[in-house]
Amino acid sequence: MKKNIRGEFKLGFLVYVLIIAAIIYAGYKWGEAKWNYENMKEEITEISKFWVTQKTMNNALIKKSIIDKGEKIGITIYEDDIEIALKEGGVLTIDVYSDTPIKFPGYTYYIEHHIYKVRKRFY
Repeated sequence: MKKNIRGEFKLGFLVYVLIIAAIIYAGYKWGEAKWNYENMKEEITEISKFWVTQKTMNNALIKKSIIDKGEKIGITIYEDDIEIALKEGGVLTIDVYSDTPIKFPGYTYYIEHHIYKVRKRFY
């Protein structure tokens, strides 16, 4: 009998293809989370640049703008995860923590992100 009859395949090949597909799927989800994180870093940089130029600071408005930008990008940020401080010498610090869930069938993995921006105020 012939071993390679047309239409037949080995079970090992199917398992190999499923493993490769799972790795590609995980890489895509991980890359998407990292891309969103980098976009959020850029948005927080822009927010810090804007507020450094203002005469008065409103922490509530800064937090709201960070939360809104995160929702636009697809990252959930809670108000408790944002720390804003104006230190001596006019140094503005914005510290943001977030968790990005990566959902897999039957399991959710969370990537923790920390964004810290420091800007000197000129007024």
